[in-house]
Amino acid sequence: MPPLDPDAPEDRGRFDRGVVLFNAGAFYDAHEDWEDLWHEADGAERLWLQGLIQVAAAFVHWSRGFHASGYAKLLAQAREKLEGYAGRTWGLDWPRLQADLEPWYAHGRAVAEGADLKTGCPARPPQVHEAPGYEIDPLPIEE
Repeated sequence: MPPLDPDAPEDRGRFDRGVVLFNAGAFYDAHEDWEDLWHEADGAERLWLQGLIQVAAAFVHWSRGFHASGYAKLLAQAREKLEGYAGRTWGLDWPRLQADLEPWYAHGRAVAEGADLKTGCPARPPQVHEAPGYEIDPLPIEE
């Protein structure tokens, strides 16, 4: 199997479709697209993709209002994988996403200590933005 390539239309399209789905609140579907890529990745990029998958999975729990412990655990695990990542970021505005996730990580820690899942969190999940000069090109969303 060839390595992942953000310039290959199929790989790029799957990643970007995950971005569109995440931003639309379809966290489970975003998780699925990114997981397909994760299976093909290796090294630090594989851990980074896994971190994004865990963020999406945490928001599945948050959006459905259940499994507070799963939400908190997934965010903590995601942060470990995402923190300090300096590899390719597939056209994402990575510094912005990292900053936008910080209040959610804090909320996840509070939930782990017993706070309510839906109380004290930001008004809505972060959006994933593309880096300046980059335009996403997602594969079609399958109904």
